[in-house]
Amino acid sequence: MNELKQVILYHLKHGQHNATSKSDLLRLCGLSSSKTDDRVLRLAIKELRHERHLIGLSLNKQCPGYYLINTVEELEKCMGTLKGYCVEAALTRRDLKVAGFALLHPGQLPLGI
Repeated sequence: MNELKQVILYHLKHGQHNATSKSDLLRLCGLSSSKTDDRVLRLAIKELRHERHLIGLSLNKQCPGYYLINTVEELEKCMGTLKGYCVEAALTRRDLKVAGFALLHPGQLPLGI
């Protein structure tokens, strides 16, 4: 395991109520708040999850951030949050595809017209 992933695991706390904000986690890991470092952090967390570490994401306004999942309820809530992201992304893709039909298929009329 590389050093960044070890540092992330060291600083994450157990339970959603102890979530560490992204900005705090970046600082604790010695990263800046740049888009590049933000991406580095997200990629490391993605790899940790792939390695079977239960890292949750909380969007709770009182305690947003990342945490180590402790309970089935926390796992289900986090999976629901991520599912919501997937659904929203699929709907946005559909809307862009419909709106961009003329760019994607010059000279053709969309079905239903």
